[in-house]
Amino acid sequence: MGNEFVSCSFLLVLLITLAHGNVLRLPSMDGGESDSSMMMGMGVEEEGKDPDYKAYFFMKDVQVGKTIPVNFPHLKESDPARNLPTKTPTSLPFSLKALPSLLRFFSIPPASPQALAMEKTLTDCQIERPGEHRACISSVDSLIDFVGGIFRPDVPFEILRTSVATKTSPVLQNYTVVEVKEKTSTKSLPCHNLPYPYAVFYCHILVDTTNRMFKVTLRGENGAVVEAVLICHMDTSKWNPSFFAFRQLGVERGTTEACHFAPAYDMVVVLVPN
Repeated sequence: MGNEFVSCSFLLVLLITLAHGNVLRLPSMDGGESDSSMMMGMGVEEEGKDPDYKAYFFMKDVQVGKTIPVNFPHLKESDPARNLPTKTPTSLPFSLKALPSLLRFFSIPPASPQALAMEKTLTDCQIERPGEHRACISSVDSLIDFVGGIFRPDVPFEILRTSVATKTSPVLQNYTVVEVKEKTSTKSLPCHNLPYPYAVFYCHILVDTTNRMFKVTLRGENGAVVEAVLICHMDTSKWNPSFFAFRQLGVERGTTEACHFAPAYDMVVVLVPN
């Protein structure tokens, strides 16, 4: 049953083929952001943001009728970097040691922004972090294996994603909360899209922590509607104490929840209750 459910969840997954010398666009090349800053506890700072930009909220901030400023970058729904193929599209090594040969294969100049982004992705994917189940996945098959290894084989799950803002919408605007629906499962796995020539997601979950997941319908000032995924981390005691979320919320780690909307490039795996 689990694999059948997963297959249904990926009916709209875009299949991509990686040919020699065909370099797919890195998310950072197109104005989108890889959300490595959401890898809690890494101490990554958000810089260069609009001063009105607010990334983190309390649960009480996201209630029906309330208005909040949210940043939803303009993305392309069909961008291959946003979607997972069924199988990893290349047999190339995925390691920091192989970076020089990978740059030559993809015709990416050393020390270029794209090369530095690839280096950071490979570095982040190889660092071991105690107390965290994590993996960098590049296919539906590897995602199924990883989720099954954490929970149990053939566990049914669904993929939640924030819809893409339209080109006519301001990147940052005030949104009114129209509807909030909580997912019934507390078992969830955020997966952050990382910059690379093909789709790579950093999927992770801290041991013994609980997240609450919500599907939130938002209406912007210009009338645009976004279906967003809200992730509320209920235990922040293991996060880096200098993480900017605590300064933004005006709290210390471990004292309250921290909620944020999943960027459109990211996805969240949620177990389906039996």
